[in-house]
Amino acid sequence: MKLSIAIFGNTNNYPLLMAQGLRLLGHNVRLVLNRKDLLHRPEARYPDWAVAYPDWVVDCSNLSDEDIAFETPAMDQAIHCLTHNVDFVILNDVGPALASYLRTPHAVVLTGSDLAYYANFDSLQTRSSMWDPEFKRSLQGRRYLRLMADLVARQRDGILGAEVVCYGQRGLVPSGDGMIDGIGVSDTRRLMLYFSNTIDLQAQPAAKNSKLTILCGSRIVYRPEHNPALSAMDFKGTDILLKGFALYCQRGGRGELRLPRKGQDLQAAIDIISELDITERIHWLDEMSLAKFYEEMIAADLVCDQFGSSFPGMVTTDAYALGRPVMAKLRPEIFSQRFPEALPGFDAETPEQIADCLMMMEQNRDVLPDMGCKSRAYAEAYLSPESMAKQLLDRCGLCVE
Repeated sequence: MKLSIAIFGNTNNYPLLMAQGLRLLGHNVRLVLNRKDLLHRPEARYPDWAVAYPDWVVDCSNLSDEDIAFETPAMDQAIHCLTHNVDFVILNDVGPALASYLRTPHAVVLTGSDLAYYANFDSLQTRSSMWDPEFKRSLQGRRYLRLMADLVARQRDGILGAEVVCYGQRGLVPSGDGMIDGIGVSDTRRLMLYFSNTIDLQAQPAAKNSKLTILCGSRIVYRPEHNPALSAMDFKGTDILLKGFALYCQRGGRGELRLPRKGQDLQAAIDIISELDITERIHWLDEMSLAKFYEEMIAADLVCDQFGSSFPGMVTTDAYALGRPVMAKLRPEIFSQRFPEALPGFDAETPEQIADCLMMMEQNRDVLPDMGCKSRAYAEAYLSPESMAKQLLDRCGLCVE
């Protein structure tokens, strides 16, 4: 049965992969964009789309959080897209706050701030922390906070009312588990989606550089105490990677670490690099397009993801699609519960383990292309957008035959 499915929100182009998976299954899909940041727009993956989107992508990025909180007429286009000739809705970002307008069942795809910020009453303090006390006490300030509190309540209500809540497997993000439990979502309504872009990306031959070339694919964020508005999923443990790489260098490793010049803790990382005396072994990468980032992945012998409180994300799954080996805190005890096999790659979570892995690769480079082949095979077997889309529809009780 062909379904008409509307998707609201496109955080990090993750829902775009879901949309493509659903389209491969033969369903009609409408993807509603609500952010102007390139990171959350399809043209980050398909530059040609910047000229004109396909007819199934609708740009509602003029819609602000305040429009949704105050329920202004600016919501009308998005609401129409979510209710007109639609059988099922998938909500991401601030989308769960729109659930009360829907005429059909819905699922929620949580990707970070949609739970940790928009569904969290603590966000009211974050929003108002820099306000003048007199404005906060004023009628206007109190009204704003009241409406934002209602937005949080609506976001939580939309999550609770979902047929399925897509979030990490229990245990990957304990703080997120606590929030979902507090909202009232049972484990029977949870499903972990984990996409690899096997649609656009093809396996590439091993790089085989003269010296080990290591790419850190995640942005530099690792200090929760300095970034209170971020969720546990945002912290990448970059400091652990830097300390491990320094140990590897001290042991005689000759490789180069390529780091993105991006992230809230960039300056702190620069200070650590100086303290560890590895400045000459670091190559900085300026902000780049996604296509250029894929070129960096292809040119690397090894891709590194997160070593902190989160879990491997799209850096890992994109590397898998390209046939690149990954080193990260792979969380095998959790992922083996979700998939028939644990994630392939080099599992490390301490500086010592990182240094040990890098020295092993330095001494036996053949392990890299072998692991890269395992990466692509895993992505094709378990993580394709089509497979993930089918699992979501099955869990929602929607016939896909």
